Amino acid sequence: MGTRLRLTEQNYRELFENASDAIWVQDMEGNIVDANKACEKLSGFTHRELLRKNVKEFITGEFLDIAREIRHKLLTGEGLPEPYEQRLVRKDGTIGTMKMATSLVMIDGQPIGFQHIARDVTEEKSLAEMLAKITNGSPIATFVINKEHKITHWNTAIESLSGIRTQKVLGTDRQWQAFYPEKRPTVADLIVDGASPQKIEEYYHGKYRRSNLIEGAYEAEDFFPHLGNSGKWLRFTASPIKNEEGEIIAAVETLQDVSEEKQLQENMRYYIQLITRAQEEERKRLARDLHDDVSSALLLLIQRLDSLISTRKPKLSPQLLNEKLEDLRTQTVFALDYVRRYAQDLRPRILDDLGLIPALEWMAEDLEKNYSIKAHVKVSGTERNLPAEVQLLLFRIAQEALSNIRRHARASLAVIRLAFTPDTITMTVSDNGRGFQVPARIEDLASAGRLGIMGIAERARLLNGTLEIKSEPGKGTRLITKLPV
Repeated sequence: MGTRLRLTEQNYRELFENASDAIWVQDMEGNIVDANKACEKLSGFTHRELLRKNVKEFITGEFLDIAREIRHKLLTGEGLPEPYEQRLVRKDGTIGTMKMATSLVMIDGQPIGFQHIARDVTEEKSLAEMLAKITNGSPIATFVINKEHKITHWNTAIESLSGIRTQKVLGTDRQWQAFYPEKRPTVADLIVDGASPQKIEEYYHGKYRRSNLIEGAYEAEDFFPHLGNSGKWLRFTASPIKNEEGEIIAAVETLQDVSEEKQLQENMRYYIQLITRAQEEERKRLARDLHDDVSSALLLLIQRLDSLISTRKPKLSPQLLNEKLEDLRTQTVFALDYVRRYAQDLRPRILDDLGLIPALEWMAEDLEKNYSIKAHVKVSGTERNLPAEVQLLLFRIAQEALSNIRRHARASLAVIRLAFTPDTITMTVSDNGRGFQVPARIEDLASAGRLGIMGIAERARLLNGTLEIKSEPGKGTRLITKLPV
C-alpha cells in the first residue's frame, strides 16, 4: 500500500516539497508514509524519523479524540469544518497548535489513507490567549480583529458600552454595528488594511491624530448618536499587532466613554461665560453706583466750594460761614460713607483687623439693618486661629450665600453657624425662604443659572472641602460647607 501511495508523488512532488504549509500522508492505520520539509520544521523530526512514526505518537488526550472524529466524518461522508484546530507534541516535547485541513486519499474509489495540510499557529494562539487575558480583565472597552477583519476578542467592558454580547459578534466582521448605523471601517479596520492618513481622513475628518506613544497607532474622538439613550462621546485608540517579521496580523482598539467629561467641559464653558457676564454686570453696577452716589456727592461738594470761593460779597458773617462750612462737612461725610461702603463690599477691613467671626457678624448686622432680614451668627466648639486664605474663602462663601438670600430667597431670617471640631470646620448658612429643587449634580446648577452656589462649590474645593445643599420648594435652604483642618 505504501508503494502505491508513493507512486502518486509524480503528480505533485514539486508542489508538495516546496509548500510553506506542513503536509504529510498517512495510511489507514496512522503510519506516516510521506512528509514534506515544512512538516520537518513543524514537528522537529527529520524526514527519515517521520517515516517511522505513527500519528498517535504526536497527538494525545482529547486531541486524539478530535483526530478519531475527523476520521469518522471523512469515512462516513459527513461535512467537515475546515480548517479545524489540532495540537501535536514536537520532538522537543513542546506542544504546537495547528490549523489543519484533512482529506481522504482514494485509489479506485477506495480510501487508502489520509492527507493532512497544517499551518503552525502556535504563536498566534499564544498571542490570542494573552490578549484574551488582558482584554477580559480590563475595565476599558476593547476589541481585537485579525487580518481578515474578524473579531477575535470582545471584552466585557465593550459589551456593557455597546449592548452587544460577545457571542453575537465573535468571529464576524460586524464590529461597526456597535458604533455606526451602516457598515463602514473602524480605525482598527483601517490599520489592518495599512490605510494611509489620507484614507483615514476620509472617514474621521480631522478628528484623529497619530499616537505619540505607539508606532502606527491612531487616536480619535467622536460623538456616536446611536450609543445609549442620547448618544455618547468616545475617545478611542487603535494599534497594530505585528508578528516577528513586523507584518500586521491584527489590530486592537480601545474605547473610553468621555461623555461626562465632555458635559463637564460644556458646563464649565457655559459657567465661565456666565461668570464673565456676571463680572461685567457687577463692574457696571459699581460704575453706575459710584457715578450716582460718590460722583454726585463730590460734584455737589465742588459746586458749593466754588460758590463759597466766588461769592462777590465782601465778607460773610461768621454764623453764615459756619453754616456753609458745616454743610460742606456733611456732604464730605456722605461721600466718605459711600466710598467706605464700596470698599467694605470689595474687601472689608474688619476681616483683616478682627478676624472671621466679627466679619460674619458685621455682614449679619448689615443684612438686618439695610434689608430688614433678621440675621445672626452662632459659633460652637473651640474657636481656633485660621490661615488668612481660609478666613477669606469662608467669608466669601458666607457673603455669596447672604447675597443669594437677599436677592432670591424672599426670606425673613438668615442664620450663619460656624462649628469647630478637632478635624473639621463646618459653616452652615440657612434661611427660611422659598427654597428650590436641588439637581442631581452640582455642575447642573450652572445651566440652571445658579452661579452663586457654583461659586461657593468652587471655593470649597479650593480648600479640599465639600459643599452640601439641602433645599426644597417652600422649605428654605441650607448650604453646608465642610473643610478639613
